[in-house]
Amino acid sequence: MTAHTAIPHMLSWLEAPPPEHSLRFSDGHGAWSTHSYPEMARQVRRNAFRLRRAGVGRGDVILLLGRNTIGFVTSLYGILHAGATPAIVAPLGPEEMEGRLRKVIAAARPAALLAAADHAPLLESVVRPLGCRVLVEAEDGPMDDGGSELPETALIQFSSGSTGNPRGVRIPWSALNTHLFGIHDWLSFDRNSRAVSWLPFYHDLGLVGCLLMPLALGASSSYMTPQEFIGHPLRWLREISRSGETASAIAAFSLPHLLRRVRPEHMAGLDLSRLRSLVIGAERIDPDALSAFHRLLAPAGLAHGSLLPAYGMAEATLGVTGLRPDAREIHSQLVDMGALEVGKPVPLSAVQDPSTSRLVSSGRPLVGMGADILDADGELLPEGMFGEIAVSGYSLATGYLDGGAAPFGDRFRTGDMGFKIDNELYVVGRAGDSAKVNGRPLFAEDVQALAIAAAPRPQRVVALLGDLRGVSTAVVVMKGSAAADATAVGKAVAAGLPGLRVMALLAPSGAMRPTTSGKPRRKLMWQELMMSGAWESQVVWDSQDPDIGWSADRPAAGL
Repeated sequence: MTAHTAIPHMLSWLEAPPPEHSLRFSDGHGAWSTHSYPEMARQVRRNAFRLRRAGVGRGDVILLLGRNTIGFVTSLYGILHAGATPAIVAPLGPEEMEGRLRKVIAAARPAALLAAADHAPLLESVVRPLGCRVLVEAEDGPMDDGGSELPETALIQFSSGSTGNPRGVRIPWSALNTHLFGIHDWLSFDRNSRAVSWLPFYHDLGLVGCLLMPLALGASSSYMTPQEFIGHPLRWLREISRSGETASAIAAFSLPHLLRRVRPEHMAGLDLSRLRSLVIGAERIDPDALSAFHRLLAPAGLAHGSLLPAYGMAEATLGVTGLRPDAREIHSQLVDMGALEVGKPVPLSAVQDPSTSRLVSSGRPLVGMGADILDADGELLPEGMFGEIAVSGYSLATGYLDGGAAPFGDRFRTGDMGFKIDNELYVVGRAGDSAKVNGRPLFAEDVQALAIAAAPRPQRVVALLGDLRGVSTAVVVMKGSAAADATAVGKAVAAGLPGLRVMALLAPSGAMRPTTSGKPRRKLMWQELMMSGAWESQVVWDSQDPDIGWSADRPAAGL
């Protein structure tokens, strides 16, 4: 299949909704509700009628909170059916929500915000002073009987914000529509396949890969909330087993969480043998966590060939590279991280030692997509060379909403660093989350791996890297820990990274700043903790001053 092949329409199911298929939604407490496609189609048309009656039309932008509910689905498709462009906003707490909406409204200039009846009054008090009206989702009433108008910009996705404020990415209709059917081809997903997901609908993997992809074919799917997965990851596995789901996805950083919460004895009675494709993405994959994940689930029938490491981003609609189902093996490379240098050959190693890391392949470019490696001047590098990852292809977004950067054009420089071997992409880390040690780049992911291995509570650790007063410094920020634990982690990181200044901090309240998808916003944390000088009152251990004088049993401040 190519980008020029005639493909179905992603809204075609509205014209002939398949009565035999449906969507299932968990209420967050283990109870499920089922919604047929004919039922959803009627509700979509009610929402489209409500929008058109309010004067919404082609080219208008409508804000929508990305909650994992059936109401979100019928509202999203109602917006598209009316010819408008949905802009998905992460549902945050009241204190953060006003600031987020202020920025989104200034960038997107929406015609309205479409909200559920129970959320509308609160949201109206926030957005009306900002010049945005609130429309309430239809619960009943007349339905729009016209055809879909198809907006030029089909979707505004907000990037996860791991290196700064989230930015609205404009996805053209042609890119979104074609990419969905490209994912079908990649995963061999058809109308008789089934999907299950807990990933948030405001994130590109959860929205495009796990919601819009199966709906484009009218296939059956099941959905949980991210909060339910965090609290009860076993429920995700049970739903895969119960429904015979054939496709799902998981964020790489959630593998250790599942391994902590699910035990081998929980596999009794589960059948994961029909799961053909489990996409693993969102950040660099820990090979040890991946192996442990498969060892845990293999007794329930999970085939190794169903594990599909992938690489993608909102700026490319979603997928750029990925393994195909039933791949014979997941390739990896042992790399001497201390000898990496942009524009030079990747220093592969045959021996595991403290300076090496094993990197997992993110697969080959999907059909119609490209992933190139560039040097510091933006020139193309051959395979086996280390540099910045740049993506291209038919699903590339038009550009950012704010207009502060040039349109993406034919190639988008991601800020991620990596290399290719045998046309397979290996992601090393973010260019913005790195420091130079003895003239060589070091990435936050490598510091994070060392810190997590030594921490009693790995999920409460974030590693930062940057230049502090002219010295390349790794900072390990820990939440809810005793000073003795933080000191031990700092010493372990310093032992693994000789020549680098290492500091351990106990995080004050609010210092851990995750993105909407759960990844650490390292640049923002560096600015707030290090550049502001806030670290001076929180430091527990410093390799340049090991006798800093903290009490070994002092608890974390502000917690």
